[in-house]
Amino acid sequence: MKTSITSNVLEDISRRLQGRVDPDSKSALVVFNGSTIKLEDRLRELKDLKQRGLNISLGFSFMADRIIDTNRIINDLSPHKIYREEDIFKLQDISREYSIIIGPNITMNTLSKVALGMVDSFVSNVIWTFLYQGKKVYLDYSSVRNYLGEESKNKAISTMIESHISTLKDMGAEEINSTSYKQVFIGPNTDSPIPVNSQETSARVLVERDILSMTPNTNLMLPKGSIITPLAKDRASEKNIIIDIK
Repeated sequence: MKTSITSNVLEDISRRLQGRVDPDSKSALVVFNGSTIKLEDRLRELKDLKQRGLNISLGFSFMADRIIDTNRIINDLSPHKIYREEDIFKLQDISREYSIIIGPNITMNTLSKVALGMVDSFVSNVIWTFLYQGKKVYLDYSSVRNYLGEESKNKAISTMIESHISTLKDMGAEEINSTSYKQVFIGPNTDSPIPVNSQETSARVLVERDILSMTPNTNLMLPKGSIITPLAKDRASEKNIIIDIK
């Protein structure tokens, strides 16, 4: 452990000497806690974001490494980089490299720590750092609202949970759920599919899910710069949807 910490510190110093790295607006650090609640749904949403062009790196808490199948998540999401608990010493580099952080399975432990400013672990420190610097933070609170798979019957506990969530929202964290992960790209309160029937849209990454929500035998006009995934092209052909790029 001492050797690992020393190595990380030296690597951190080396990166600083090489100069500041501006964060990539299309790069996000996704941090996992040790909850498995609705994890499959969250992974599907993250895969969709990746299809839309988001570059993803992963961070795992101490408990995540011991509770969830991190190897499978790594294989599914093919991250650019991977961070773990010992990378708490790389906070400055991480904050320089990424402009977005996503927490798909935030636990009560991390929620309480950040809300109270008692940040003593990798995930809580990363979230605190991004909020402190005014960067984009997207958090999914399904795990804390469904501890052990169900909502709390204790009114005081429910009130405590919502109070901590409210505090993080006041700090600038945006809440996401199974239907709103796409707001990482297109902003809040936008749940509509990409318009069809020859309506022009802003530049987007068109994925299979978008085509599946469209009416067959229609035309879709996209502006220059839009990207269409191979699966989206296949589904469009099957549904006789004509896609034109300006």
